[in-house]
Amino acid sequence: MATIKLNKTELKTQKNLLAQLSKYLPTLQLKKQQLQAEVENSRNMAAEVEAEIDKRKKFVAKWAALLSQKLTLNIYQLVAVDEIVTETENIAGVDVRVFKDVKFKPFEYSFFEKPIWLDKAFEELRAIAAEREKLKIVRERFDVLSEELRQTSIKVNLFEKRKIPECKENIKKISIFLGDQEIAAICNAKIAKDKLKRKDEQQFAEAV
Repeated sequence: MATIKLNKTELKTQKNLLAQLSKYLPTLQLKKQQLQAEVENSRNMAAEVEAEIDKRKKFVAKWAALLSQKLTLNIYQLVAVDEIVTETENIAGVDVRVFKDVKFKPFEYSFFEKPIWLDKAFEELRAIAAEREKLKIVRERFDVLSEELRQTSIKVNLFEKRKIPECKENIKKISIFLGDQEIAAICNAKIAKDKLKRKDEQQFAEAV
């Protein structure tokens, strides 16, 4: 704990600081609650996307052998990502990306050369690719919010367990010191008054 000056100016400073900390703490606590809810929401979103990917992969696995056939085209060019479309959302003062869509690189193939199952493969593989990109964004969201939650929790703990108790202790310490000084001043004034009274009485007696 830093050394404080035991005077009225410091007392006022400590009271103002306590008022500011006490006013700001509820805001931090609310932010912490919001972040906790959003972190949990992001965790659930990630689990849902992972489940969707697994479901689609199991579906694709049923005709995966067809993908190994020699074709005149590279089937994985069908899912080459060109752009990830996102928007920005502000959560408790933190900007995070929100997944909106995936744009794939254009790919053309001959209608007569393609196998009959290719359209379905095209649809499912792109869906899986899109879900994987979405998962990346959701995990990024989770990481950003988790770090902000960690930082906010540190601040809340600092305010609750250190800063506010320290201010209260400083105010108590200064108040006691100033109170003792005031009592001492009153006592000294009384003693001086008594001495002056006795001196006046003595001088009067000598004069008589």
